Parts: sequence; structure tokens; C-alpha cells
Amino acid sequence: MKNFVIPSLDTPNAETLSEYLNTSLEAFSDITDIPVTYFNNHDQIIKEFKTEDKICNIFSIYKKEDSPCRKNLASAGQFASRLGEPYIFLCKAGLANIAISLIIDEVFAGYFVAGPVIMGELRNSTASSFANLNALDEQAAAMAKMFAGKMKIYHPSQISQIALLFYNCIITSVSGSDDYSALRNQYSEQNKINIDIQHYKKEHLTVEYPYDLEKVLIDNVSNGQVAAAKENVAKLLSTFSILEAGNMEGIKAKVLWLFAIIIRIASESDSNLNQVIDTDLDIINRLSETDSYNELLSVSESLIEMITKNMLTSIYNGRSQIVTKALQFINKNYKEKISLKDIETNLHVNSSYFSTLFKQEMGVTFTDYLNTLKIEHACNLLANTNLNIIDVSLSTGFDDQSYFTKVFKKAKGMTPKAYRAAHGIVEEI
Repeated sequence: MKNFVIPSLDTPNAETLSEYLNTSLEAFSDITDIPVTYFNNHDQIIKEFKTEDKICNIFSIYKKEDSPCRKNLASAGQFASRLGEPYIFLCKAGLANIAISLIIDEVFAGYFVAGPVIMGELRNSTASSFANLNALDEQAAAMAKMFAGKMKIYHPSQISQIALLFYNCIITSVSGSDDYSALRNQYSEQNKINIDIQHYKKEHLTVEYPYDLEKVLIDNVSNGQVAAAKENVAKLLSTFSILEAGNMEGIKAKVLWLFAIIIRIASESDSNLNQVIDTDLDIINRLSETDSYNELLSVSESLIEMITKNMLTSIYNGRSQIVTKALQFINKNYKEKISLKDIETNLHVNSSYFSTLFKQEMGVTFTDYLNTLKIEHACNLLANTNLNIIDVSLSTGFDDQSYFTKVFKKAKGMTPKAYRAAHGIVEEI
């Protein structure tokens, strides 16, 4: 057997890949069966590996640099150049790709894209996207679907592993790979600066970002309040539009960040949410792909409804419509002074029967469940505001401060005043 000779480690440039890098990419593509394309810093295709296995090449639109497909790839390449590490993204058709920039002597020379590949499963929406993007007739659409059906399917965790392999394949082939480390550090530092700026803005009244409304929306989602959640997400988008002077990319960035927070919080509360998110992945993808404010609003409302309904299911997954409606009513009005009489009036159900049913289904009494919500809300007010104890009591639906203190101490093992002190808040006299 003939020994393999390692190619010389020459420095590539924007238009010509070195022998070492070329051989490394060829090996990566052959072993993984994933097409790789190199674009220069003007978004022009310079080199392709496994061209025959790249589904994009059967469509004419892919050849046009101003097409939605190519613009999507160019945007990913630019982002990868700032990131300094692999950037996994979905193309306009919903297929997964991995972008890695080529940095030579601290200068962005171009970028590589591995893919597209199918992640998780081949969705019907993918074939539809191909047909819509390329104005395919029925026969051409069928051919695209057949081509896609032969593509290998990768699990999301495998995509991450492939991204690491792809990244190492490139940086070991480029002298001066410290450039990538510098980019990652710079991006990380900029991220920290942005977070610090957000904290600074949050503490100053001159900035009008709707933090209070954001928190209300998160409470809506956590408590399964579907109607209120949809109403408040619409209000948030309206405020984002004002803050960004109507700039869609700015609005969209804020919406994506908002949903990242909501999904993280919801995931911590409900272990089944990730499965629901995977099922409705097309909705999340559409947030990034929306072109108009109305479309962004529609997708946002659909997604917030899905997450909120799932949160309500996590609170109660029984079959009683009475308990379901009661939970919706309680979760919406728990800050008010509500009683069994209110449940009877609003749900048209006998209060004694409801009390028995609620205890059987939920494992706690109506009063205990209601007080739990009130006390958690009180904890938030005590730890994050300077409201005095009386106002906190009233804000959580307790008319009697002594009763509020008694219920609070039973639930938390300390008085409201002690709880506030434990969180470093000094009550103003």
C-alpha cells in the first residue's frame, strides 16, 4: 500500500485554496457525504466539493447571486466571519447548513458552507419551499422531493459534531489559526458589553424598553393565560416597532431574543416543551424568515399560543373542562380578591362540587393553590420593588395585612419583611 503524503501547509487566499486545505475539505466531504462550497468575500462560488450531491445545484435560482437562497448563504457567511466559530443555520428551504469563515492575517477572505443536509426528518414543508422558491412545476417538484428523499438524515447532535469536525478541518489547514480565537474572544466580549449596556439601560428611566410588559408576558405564559399572552406579545411587537423606527431587522432581532428568553424559562418549567418545540419547528423558523411586520406578528402570536397552551397542560393534564377553565380563570385573576363564589358565578358550577373536584384533580385545595400563586407574586414584589408591605399585600389580593403575613410565613418560613431583608431590599419608611 502506498503511503499517504501530507500536502504542504501553504497559506490559501481569497481565490485559491491551498493544497492542504483543498485536500482536507475533499476528505471531509468524501467521508461525511456532505457537499462543501467555498465562497469568496464577494459571495461568488469559487470551489465546490461533491457537486453532484448538492440539491441546490438542480435549481436555476441557486446560480443567481441576488436570489433569496444566495442572500441567505451570504448573510450566514458574514455572521460566521464575526463569530469565529461554526454557525449552524437553516436555509430558505428549511435544510441545515454549517458556515465557517476563512480568515487570513485577520482579514475575512471568504467562507465555507457544508450542506445542505436534512436535520431530524424530511418535512413536507421542505419540498413545498423548494417548489415555491424556484417556481417549480409538478414534475420538477416531484424530482426535487425524490432527490431530497435520498439525502442522508442527521440527528441534531450529529450536526454539532460534524460542525466541530468541519471547523477543525479548516483551522488546522490555515496558518495563523489564532485569528479565529481572537474573533471568538472579540465576539464574546462584545456580547458581554451588550449585556452590560442592557443592564445599564434597564436601570435608567430614560430608556423606554418595555421590561414591565415583557415580565407580564412571561407571567402570562407561565400561568397558561393564552388570551392575555397573545394580547401582550402584540403590544410588545408594537413597542419594538417604535423603538426600532420600523426597521424590520431590528424588530425581528428583539422578537427572537424575547422568544429565546420565553422558551428557556418555559423549558425549565416543563420538560415536555422541547418535544413540542421540535414538532412546531417550522413556526420558529418562520420568525427568522418573515418579511413583513404583520407576518412577524402572526407567527409570534401562533408561537406564544402554542407555548402558553403547553404550559397550561403542564399545570393540569386531566380531562375535566371545569378544572381547566377554573385554572385559566384563577391564573388570570389571582392578583385580585377572588373566592369560590367567583368560580361559581363565572363557571356556573356548584361551589361544593367544584371544591371536591378541584382537590381530587389537583391534589391541593382551591384556597391553597390560589394562595401559592399569590405568595409567589408577593415574593417577586418584595425582592424586586420598594413597595411597602401593605401595598404588596393589596397588590396580591389580601385586604388584611396580618392574614397576608400569616399565609406568607406558613409558605416561606419567614415574614415578608424578613424575606425582603434576605434579598437585600431595604423598605422605605
